[in-house]
Amino acid sequence: MEQLTFGACVKKSWSSTWQAIVQMPGLLFGAGVVFACIALLSGSFHHTPAESAQLDAATRAGNGLMSAALSILQFVVSGCLTIKIHRFVLLGEGSQPLVPLGGKPLARYTLFSFCQGLLAALFALAVVLLVALVRRHTGSGLGFMAVMAVLLFVYGFVALRLSLLFPAIALGARLKPRAAWNDSRGHFWSMWAVSVASALPLLLLTVPFLILTIHHKIAADQQGSSGVSIGLALINALVTVLLVVLVAAALSWLYRRYADQLRDHVAQ
Repeated sequence: MEQLTFGACVKKSWSSTWQAIVQMPGLLFGAGVVFACIALLSGSFHHTPAESAQLDAATRAGNGLMSAALSILQFVVSGCLTIKIHRFVLLGEGSQPLVPLGGKPLARYTLFSFCQGLLAALFALAVVLLVALVRRHTGSGLGFMAVMAVLLFVYGFVALRLSLLFPAIALGARLKPRAAWNDSRGHFWSMWAVSVASALPLLLLTVPFLILTIHHKIAADQQGSSGVSIGLALINALVTVLLVVLVAAALSWLYRRYADQLRDHVAQ
């Protein structure tokens, strides 16, 4: 554990993001190109319900498989970029090797992310069941909102408490959720505040971008304009890369601030 204040964590997150951009431009540019291509290609396989009804079963299945393949590719690239940023901030490692430690961190990152996705699916199922139960007994929309708020908070609490695992995994540690849970005990609100404060400037820029994206995407679909789609894909790629780098940098500094038991597993 290092003695770092809230302000120091936020400032160092921004500083590390800038340093990563300056020192690893090729890595970030490559990731951005992949994200932009995925955004452009994925649009080809998304159809409105009316359009889907006109496609045969084989075409729909093929489109579904291609969409899944593109999603997996984006996940893998995001994982590689996240791991590289953690190692850059914590070890000073550059863009090489692209896949550190023989791919073990990426494999563990994938497994942990899958477990988080499974946890999210279980929470979603719990939401559906509890909402049905609340509506049956109360018929109130207020009860629905209360259930949603509680479950979202619980999921966010668990996910953030375990998020210290990501930097540890990038450094070569095995999956040790108990160690991450113990290291983050009593620090949830601090971790949440650092994460929000670090990402807030980019998020404030993203909101108008999302509004602009929806507006121009609708216009592009109506007019068949490819230029607008390409421009939006490029902007989307830029925002995605910056967000991945910023979040990974913030988590790295939170790891430096709070990791204790996790550090004992890094060398294993």
